[in-house]
Amino acid sequence: MICLRCGGCCHNLDIFIVNPDRIREDGSIDPIDSESMILKPSGEKCPHLFFQASPDGSGVEMAVCSIHHLPCYQGSPCQQFEQIGPGDDVCMMSDYFRRLGDGKKAN
Repeated sequence: MICLRCGGCCHNLDIFIVNPDRIREDGSIDPIDSESMILKPSGEKCPHLFFQASPDGSGVEMAVCSIHHLPCYQGSPCQQFEQIGPGDDVCMMSDYFRRLGDGKKAN
């Protein structure tokens, strides 16, 4: 899947994430520590998510994961997340989350 960097998954999905309080100085976590991973409920923004300006200067903000480059991200549920569909196609979830948000505003 080609991620559109909208941040929708990081806000709208129930998922276990790396506990920010358990990240070691070297960027790893203790795999035996039961508090190394915590549940991020749907509708709550992931604490690792932030937005930055798109490099193309379009003014569109892109979702960025602050731990994406750290060892603790490797093997995490976020890193392993896959959408159903062709791997070389754009993410369908982005449009779904946008429409879901539009529906909430209309009600």
